[in-house]
This record gives sequence, structure tokens and C-alpha cells, in this order.
Amino acid sequence: MARVHRITTDRKPETVALLTSAPPELLDAQTWLRLNRTGFGGIENGLHQRLDVSLDDDRCRVRHPNAMRVLGIFRRLGNSLFMEWRSRQAKPQYLMTSDFHTDMGAEGHRRAMIMVTAATPSFTRAP
Repeated sequence: MARVHRITTDRKPETVALLTSAPPELLDAQTWLRLNRTGFGGIENGLHQRLDVSLDDDRCRVRHPNAMRVLGIFRRLGNSLFMEWRSRQAKPQYLMTSDFHTDMGAEGHRRAMIMVTAATPSFTRAP
């Protein structure tokens, strides 16, 4: 483990821990930092990125631990519904969470309510 003291212009200085299973003598500072950044790239570009960008998760003002837990569950549930919805669309690679929100909000949120209350939920259009 290495500790890096990071100073940025618009934030307070912070100490960041870099973790690896390799012995320190095999990694110089630049290699260690590059490996650490590429490892976290998958996390940042996956669920965390969708929660942060689509739901502005990083600026959430909820601070009570139980409220944070419940809100996190609902956000992840919404993300799971989005991923399922997107997988059933014609060109899923071009669809964003905002497209899902628009589709679920159509017809007075009728489709979203059907999804939530149905015994066997489906994203296919009802007659």
C-alpha cells in the first residue's frame, strides 16, 4: 500500500491509498499509479458512472445512514430496470437513463406503474 497526498485546485487536500499485491520494489510510482487508475476505470465507467451522472449521486444531500441505504437500494433497482429495458430495445448502445425515464414517464407513468405492480413484470408494450 502506498499513500499519496493529492492537492487539487477546487477541493481540500486529501490522502489517497493505492493498493496492490505486488511487492513495492517491482513497481515505480508511475507504473503503480497507471495500474491503479486502469483498475478503477471499470468501476467508474460502470454502475458508479450511471448513478453519478444520471442521478447526480455525488451531490446527494441525504446524510442519515438509513435514508442513504434505502435511497441507494432504490437507485440500484432503477438502474437494474434500466439495464433490462435497454437490453430489449432495437439499438441499446445509443440509449441512456434519460431515455428510460422518458419512456417510463409516457402516458402518465402508466408503463412504470404496470412494471411495479405486475405479478410478472415485462417491458413489452401492453395493448
